[in-house]
Amino acid sequence: MPRTIQLVLDDDLSRRLETRLATDGGDAAALLERALRHYLDAEDDRQAARQAVIEAAGEGEFGARPGLSADHARVRLWLLGWGGEDESGPPGSC
Repeated sequence: MPRTIQLVLDDDLSRRLETRLATDGGDAAALLERALRHYLDAEDDRQAARQAVIEAAGEGEFGARPGLSADHARVRLWLLGWGGEDESGPPGSC
């Protein structure tokens, strides 16, 4: 459902808005709606990225430093296995 809000702009912001409208055309309401939508989309993306980092850090094993998913012992065994018959891929993000 559409919603109407009142917005009071300081002199500088008002001047900048008028300059933009004179240059690009359109009306203030449409430009402000577009700017608010852009801001909210960017904030949603920022929050999603933050949550993804938190979840990725939480997937690490006990004893791993935050943000890592393989503890020192597993990385050490992986490195010691290089070049041997049982050589494997890296044990997660290390």
